[in-house]
Amino acid sequence: MPNPDSSSPAPRPSPLAPDRAPLLLSVISPAGTLFSGPVDSVVFPAWDGLMGILPGHAPLLAMLRPGTVKARTGDKISAFHITDGFADVRPTLVRLIADSATAV
Repeated sequence: MPNPDSSSPAPRPSPLAPDRAPLLLSVISPAGTLFSGPVDSVVFPAWDGLMGILPGHAPLLAMLRPGTVKARTGDKISAFHITDGFADVRPTLVRLIADSATAV
């Protein structure tokens, strides 16, 4: 007879656990890559509103609208102004591909 406790699934790690894999952010325009590096979180202006992304986010594609991207790494916040484009989000990667991008 199987032990009832052995059939329960293993606990999943919290997405907010300190040992989570970092999120790699790339901000790309026709002029080149403005930023590429690990971040803790990123907020960007999508067509339907602001989107906040943490490591482990479900994959998605989103249209970008002009606005400010904010990327947080520890206590530091990096900001970029972008124009139209699209976002490619994966569990450990966010690519923002915009018509233009500048550091703020």
